Amino acid sequence: MRRKAVVLLITGIFLLLQTTVLSRLPFAAVTPDIMMVLTVSMGFMQGKKEGLMTGFVSGLFIDLISGSFFGGHAFLYMMAGYFSGFFCQIYFDNSVRLPLMLTGAGETFLNLAIYLSTFLLRGKLAFGKYLEIIILPSVVFTVLSTLVVYPVLYKINHLLVERQKEASSSLWIRE
Repeated sequence: MRRKAVVLLITGIFLLLQTTVLSRLPFAAVTPDIMMVLTVSMGFMQGKKEGLMTGFVSGLFIDLISGSFFGGHAFLYMMAGYFSGFFCQIYFDNSVRLPLMLTGAGETFLNLAIYLSTFLLRGKLAFGKYLEIIILPSVVFTVLSTLVVYPVLYKINHLLVERQKEASSSLWIRE
């Protein structure tokens, strides 16, 4: 129960950061997607179910904020979180390489799906320009933000797992 509350709180904080502070930074025309970093990290550290649920909540929050097709982001983030959960068994403590690759793959998948559903279906075929202006900068900035965000999420996850182990070994406290 504590884990769910902490993940929900982190999701809210990341949503506020992404929609306020990070959207004002003078990067290219894109914002680093720390919600994708959160989704992929939770799936990678805790498994498919946790990645799926974190992705659903993150995507749902983004859908509520953006006002676009309701449920679209929720579905795409769920898929990214579920896919990253497959790599939970390959979880290494100090290595950030696999989360970087998974975040890059999730962000690429998200942007390609947005291109297919938003632009291609309306007959806008300038994929090269969309790739150059939106997809590549978005993937690069999101992967770079993973270098900052993932170690923080890793420490929080480590603390939650330690508390969960302590609580499960107690004779008085059972979840």
